[in-house]
Amino acid sequence: MQNLFKTICLFLIAALAFNQECPAQVKKKKGHLSVRDSLRQKVLRRDSVIRSFKNVDGSVNMLLGKIEDYTTSYVETNSDLSRGFDTLEISQELPTLEKRMALMRNAIDRSSTLGNLVTIRDIIDHLKNQMDSWEEQVTIYNNQLDAIRGKIADFKSDTVLRNAPSDSSLRVKTIAQVQDLDAKWQTLDSNAKKSMIRIGLLENRVSALSILLIDLDDRIDLKIHEFTVKALTNEYGFIWNPHKSKTPNDLGTAFAKTSRLVSLLYVYFITNKYNYVGHVINLLILVAFFAWIYNSRRKIASLNTGYNDIFEQTNYIVKHPYLSTLTVFAIISPYLYDHATLAFAHTMFLIMMASIGILIKNNWPRPLYKFYVVLFTAAIFLCASSLMVLITYPDRIMLLILSSLVIYYSLQFLKDVKRNKEGYPPYTLRAIQIFIGLHIFSVLLNIAGRFSLAKLLAVTATLNLCLAMGFYLLFQILMESLFLQLEGNKKMENSLTSFLDFKELQKKSKGFLIKITGILWLVALAKNLTIDDYIYDQVNDFLNSPHQVSSTAFTFRSILVFVIVIWISGLIARVISYFYDFAGQQTKLTPQAKKTRSSILLIRLTIFVVGFFVAITAAGIPMDRVTIIIGALGVGIGFGLQNIVNNLVSGVILAFEKPVQVGDIIEVSGKSGTIKEIGIRSSKIECGDGSELIVPNGDLISQHVVNWTLSNNNRRVELIIRVAYGTDVVKAEQILKTIIEGNDDIMKTPAPSVFLYNFSDTAIEFRAWFWAAEISKWLSLKSSVMRAIYIEFDKEGIEIPKGQKDIQVNFPGSVPPGPAGDAVVSPPGR
Repeated sequence: MQNLFKTICLFLIAALAFNQECPAQVKKKKGHLSVRDSLRQKVLRRDSVIRSFKNVDGSVNMLLGKIEDYTTSYVETNSDLSRGFDTLEISQELPTLEKRMALMRNAIDRSSTLGNLVTIRDIIDHLKNQMDSWEEQVTIYNNQLDAIRGKIADFKSDTVLRNAPSDSSLRVKTIAQVQDLDAKWQTLDSNAKKSMIRIGLLENRVSALSILLIDLDDRIDLKIHEFTVKALTNEYGFIWNPHKSKTPNDLGTAFAKTSRLVSLLYVYFITNKYNYVGHVINLLILVAFFAWIYNSRRKIASLNTGYNDIFEQTNYIVKHPYLSTLTVFAIISPYLYDHATLAFAHTMFLIMMASIGILIKNNWPRPLYKFYVVLFTAAIFLCASSLMVLITYPDRIMLLILSSLVIYYSLQFLKDVKRNKEGYPPYTLRAIQIFIGLHIFSVLLNIAGRFSLAKLLAVTATLNLCLAMGFYLLFQILMESLFLQLEGNKKMENSLTSFLDFKELQKKSKGFLIKITGILWLVALAKNLTIDDYIYDQVNDFLNSPHQVSSTAFTFRSILVFVIVIWISGLIARVISYFYDFAGQQTKLTPQAKKTRSSILLIRLTIFVVGFFVAITAAGIPMDRVTIIIGALGVGIGFGLQNIVNNLVSGVILAFEKPVQVGDIIEVSGKSGTIKEIGIRSSKIECGDGSELIVPNGDLISQHVVNWTLSNNNRRVELIIRVAYGTDVVKAEQILKTIIEGNDDIMKTPAPSVFLYNFSDTAIEFRAWFWAAEISKWLSLKSSVMRAIYIEFDKEGIEIPKGQKDIQVNFPGSVPPGPAGDAVVSPPGR
């Protein structure tokens, strides 16, 4: 029984085992789940865990969010800190700048001439700009580090991270995450402190240099002020009794110190990275100008067989292309720098003088060339003297002798100019008179002990007179370059410049170039007088100081900007109009060409409108003020500007609708002529007698206008031909048809026609119609046809009857008539 019971139990256990799935089978079955089902189960399990967390502890969600936020913030902050702060440039240049500061201090102490003091002040201004940029960069770095430190402080002070969940398993996981995050932020804090120490030390050095620069700036301003005050006093004693303590006789020492200082300033100017842009632009000007004149010479030599005649009309760029290029480069280059050193400016000046000497030798009057030699010699000494850092007694004597010689030769040259003024540049006489007066004043000041002021006047007078000669030559070189460019493109039919007239272009550009060179000369004058910074500051203060009119605030700078932008818009519009008009005069006015020329009005309107809004934006004028002005104009229109506005609107209508176009032949107001220009307010019509009729645009819209060339340039010509009674009309008609149909200038379509038109009292009249292809030739075509008819009728014996006149004579009652058939006519007055 016991064995049976055991057997039954084993059987039951086996049955249960076969009816249930074993663990291996379950795993195998789970392994056959799809990817989608597997992912869904994972999501459900994760959501269930999060729900259980929330149910277990309500602060868990906040804790997990904080951990996630600080982890993201750490990654971003660590990335910013790992990139580091680019202080390599500042660290490398600071030692050089510190040495330069020491040299500047010594140079200020040694220098006693205004030119060098101003040059050093300009360099200090450059260095101050550089220090300002460094301080701004270091401040940005400090702000970034402060932001990083703020994030670290927020992490350390956050109490949420210190509260562990109540669930034991969750507590272990969160504590591990917080500890790992805390270690990362500790490392970040350590790196941030190191960076702050490094940036702080760098900031201290930069601040120390900034303070030193301010001190140097104050020191040089004080020295310039002392120089200005002393310049008006007897600072060095009379020429026969100088102050020995202030005018040392050691010329060699002064020359050595000057050479050392000038070389240092020159090297700084050349190697300063802020001047690299000016160096590149100067090099481009040098290469581009030479390439321009060389290309123009090559075109003329290859395209024109009579190129020698063209070359003979030039005096400089064909014979001396290299010197002409060097002259342009030497004159323009100092203006491309913010503050060029005095040594560089004098170098360019002497290069200019040396080059123009060869250029003018055979082109200017002989007395003027001799005077140039005197000026060049004086300029060499004065340039060297203006660079001297110490005042010496030999320098005073040499300046006195030199000024006296210059005055003597200038008076001799003045006599030559008065005897014969032909061939000299304009205003030569007045310029020499001013030049002599300044040197006489310089001599008197030198004798009276005002040597600094005497040198300043002598240098300014000589250098600016030479610059005036250089600018005059620059204008001539530019005009010759433009002349060669236009002549070189005469053979190129598709080139716009091939249509341009040099004399007309020279006339239009002469005034502009003279104004530009005049402004540059005045800038050079201010620099030589060392008052350019003072003038700039005064003008800047005047332009930027606010002014109040009622409730409206404005500055003269905004007004000036507005006027300049409007002027530039008008200049661009005039230039475009000139190119269109001149090119249109040289080409045949086809309908398409007329449309193109008529579109110039739209272009001008667009330029003016765009320029107006650009001027408003650049001047900083609020749009509400513009609205007020437009409203005021609306009131003005209602009172008295109707005609002006009517003409302006009519001009816009003409531009879009194009009932008449430039080049059309029209009849309006009893006048006929060709439209030469359609302006914004009025249009110009050139009449056949050479006069120009100014017609308001409103008349071209409101009145009846006959446009002979709206669709085409054809015109019908009508002739009335009279023959005597008794003429064979068939023969006469055939002759007329043969003449008209045989003329090649008469259009075949529409075909010409000849009609027997009328029987008058004295003749038989024929009417002939034919069409001229070009309306400008219809009168000459009519004349040729009438001439052929007269000749052919004369050959065929066809009589053209003369006009018959009836004369009625009334006799007074007391005068009897004469014989029958006669009439007696009394002479006048009887």
